[in-house]
Amino acid sequence: MPGTLYIVSTPIGNLKDITIRAIEVLKLSDYILAESSVRSSKLLNEYNLNKRIVTFNKDNEKRKIKSVIEDLSNGLNICLISDAGTPSVSDPGYELTRCIESSVNIVPIPGPSSLTAALSVSKIPINKFIFLGFLSKKQKEREKQLLVIKDTLFPAIVFESKHRIVSLLKDIVDILGEDTQIAVMRELTKLHEEIYHDSASNLLEKFSGHALNGEITMIIGKPISHAVKMNVFDNKIIELSKKHSASEIVNIIRLFNDVNKKELYKYVLKIRQDG
Repeated sequence: MPGTLYIVSTPIGNLKDITIRAIEVLKLSDYILAESSVRSSKLLNEYNLNKRIVTFNKDNEKRKIKSVIEDLSNGLNICLISDAGTPSVSDPGYELTRCIESSVNIVPIPGPSSLTAALSVSKIPINKFIFLGFLSKKQKEREKQLLVIKDTLFPAIVFESKHRIVSLLKDIVDILGEDTQIAVMRELTKLHEEIYHDSASNLLEKFSGHALNGEITMIIGKPISHAVKMNVFDNKIIELSKKHSASEIVNIIRLFNDVNKKELYKYVLKIRQDG
């Protein structure tokens, strides 16, 4: 009979945040797949869990998937944990779970997550939001990701390096506007936890002279839209329609105007049809 793969959430900082169920599952497992044996050992030692640890991270997961699947097929029960939080959420795990056949059970053991921890203390409305994980290190790609927030008009939650927090805030000011509300959460659940809520411009000024350390989770509020009457673009749309498609017209107008892409596209189609 096939075994079970348990996706186990572990503390993101404070070791007391682990669930009773997580401890029980770790205790009964045949071995533990861990992103880092050093960091995971601290957690296991805290709860007297004497278990074999097999490292499983972005550098070796593809090489080890076959042997893990064989063990599961032979009836072993295996726990997958990451350094902190929930596996597969911007952490190793997906490559393994997508390769496992349906005969093997995959069971989530919910618990700590910097994503939900940040959302729970946010002063930014988050009934609907988008999750972008770690933003690109490349400037142009990061700008495109921020434009997704601008176009969807949903707040977004991201993970960011302490080294790029200032450059990200600069991009937010340029693309989403200086009044965009931001929440910066540093070292959630840890000893030096700090939470900041302010406008992008104010936080940019603050952190430009005050370096942040540790792991950072950020919530980017939806851009504060300033109402634009679409009929101001009528003449431009009619003129541009002579040589450009609707999509091209939208891109040209948005180069010089802060207007929602979807709304503008609908309006361009209407003007062209009314022709």
